[in-house]
Amino acid sequence: MAAVLLALAAPTAGAKEGVVARVLTPISRVAEPGSKVTVVWTLTHVEAGKRRPFGGGYVFVRLVGAFGTRSPLVYGVGTRRLGRYRASVRVPRGGSKRLEIGVMGTVCDAKGCRSAPKLFPIVGRVFR
Repeated sequence: MAAVLLALAAPTAGAKEGVVARVLTPISRVAEPGSKVTVVWTLTHVEAGKRRPFGGGYVFVRLVGAFGTRSPLVYGVGTRRLGRYRASVRVPRGGSKRLEIGVMGTVCDAKGCRSAPKLFPIVGRVFR
């Protein structure tokens, strides 16, 4: 069964290679812990030498604060434009130090199946 799941997941995993995220709404560094900030971002990849939108399900965003504190993981909502997402995320204790954008997947092996997030590199300005 695990081999079947891995075989089914392989094509989609390869499709995520080379995807980059770009934040369209830079996050305030002085946003109060516990408050919510709205993040809008795009996902793109290069195809035939041109940057193209990347659409997918289970795309998430999470803020990381001082000492590794993390906001709850929030799934983005796709907008009318392919590859563009929006989410409201809570600022963790210690403020916002890093942003993570990724896609949630599953990996299966001899130990069983478990969640396996894949983080995308973020290009451009994240904080203001």
